[in-house]
Amino acid sequence: MKPQRPLSEAPLRITLTMSGSAVSRFFPVLGEGILVRGPGGESVEGFLQKAAGVSPAYLKNSVQTVFLDGSALDDFSTAVVGDGATLALSAAMPGLAGAVLRRDGFYAAMRRQISYEGSAKTPAGGEISATLKLFNLVARDLGPELLKRGIHIPGDRLKDFIARQGRWLWKECDAAEADGRSIEAETIAGLLDSEPQVVLVVEAA
Repeated sequence: MKPQRPLSEAPLRITLTMSGSAVSRFFPVLGEGILVRGPGGESVEGFLQKAAGVSPAYLKNSVQTVFLDGSALDDFSTAVVGDGATLALSAAMPGLAGAVLRRDGFYAAMRRQISYEGSAKTPAGGEISATLKLFNLVARDLGPELLKRGIHIPGDRLKDFIARQGRWLWKECDAAEADGRSIEAETIAGLLDSEPQVVLVVEAA
């Protein structure tokens, strides 16, 4: 069994270089949730910009549905992200459900019971962590840059994702590294047994 890394150490950093458009194979990981860190006391708009590089223009023009801690959100400028919060971003979804969940849409009143009304009381100044989930076109648009920068996910979740994909996942992997050391891609799952958190970097060749 691989010895557990001391808690004081930085998370294991896995870097994968994928050929062609194979980076997109990792977009489902973004829907399962990644950990992002940013300043406390920020609005959803400010936090997403500083913690994940999401521009206010993209948030306004391309993100049609936002959930903060399970509640639909219309105003990005007033709701404050608290430590441990979960943010989910989606482009327009089809059907009546999509129309109801769409922010500031004609049917927004129909989701009053699941609309966000509170405001997190997180003091400004300190760093907080939040879970970010990206779906459909939002994952496609923001995913490549986030994966290139490196995403923080639990080691057991990455191991589970790798197991679900099977051997095909590595057919388009040109190179793999663990903390800067070249490794065989197929050995990555074995490195994750005792890793509570890892940084996954996926970039195009």
